Amino acid sequence: MSQANEVGTPAYIRGVPHPLPAGERLLWEGAPSARAVATHVFHWRLMALYFAVILGWWAVSTTAAFGSREFAVGFAIAAGLCSIVMVLVFVLAHLVCSTTWYAITDKRVVMRIGMVFTMSINIPFAILSSVDIGSFKDGTGQLLLTLVPGQRIAYIALWPHCRVFSINHPQPVLRGLVTPGPVAEILASAVNQYATVNAENVTSAPAAREAGVDALMLIQPVRT
Repeated sequence: MSQANEVGTPAYIRGVPHPLPAGERLLWEGAPSARAVATHVFHWRLMALYFAVILGWWAVSTTAAFGSREFAVGFAIAAGLCSIVMVLVFVLAHLVCSTTWYAITDKRVVMRIGMVFTMSINIPFAILSSVDIGSFKDGTGQLLLTLVPGQRIAYIALWPHCRVFSINHPQPVLRGLVTPGPVAEILASAVNQYATVNAENVTSAPAAREAGVDALMLIQPVRT
């Protein structure tokens, strides 16, 4: 969902009880797609293939006669356990998306996340080094945010909204975007405009600290 507020009109990010600071404009906000998260974050297709192989191996290696009651019961139990795991994957994907809300303003990226404890993480443009877009064959995609050296957000606070193997240097990711291209354009345009107006504040981590911003700036717990 794309949204821009009129100048002078108080804007709220969904789930955050207080409005944006005066002069800050909301450019876009939206939630990830549960289908995309299940497919590209939790890889349900690979899991389904794995369980199919496991069930096939069980069917050819069991000592129970094919078609017997013992075979049917054993296969039903194994298939049932695999099905439970697959259902849990989709439930987890839905839970991640129902507790996630991304927003882009003309000064920062906000990630409202947390399946247990909801929090909002601010990523000011002053500490944003680069933005990369990743697209998948189904048309969905994600935006990978790289912070300037010296800025770090805890991996455990971001998961699963982070690059999988970037544990030492976590990289925030806006996941499960149905239309990643337009969102990337909005963010790129906002960052470029911000850099033009505030060039002295986006050149380094020390400059970012002098500007009084921090990558891990948690707004008070928000309403769900």
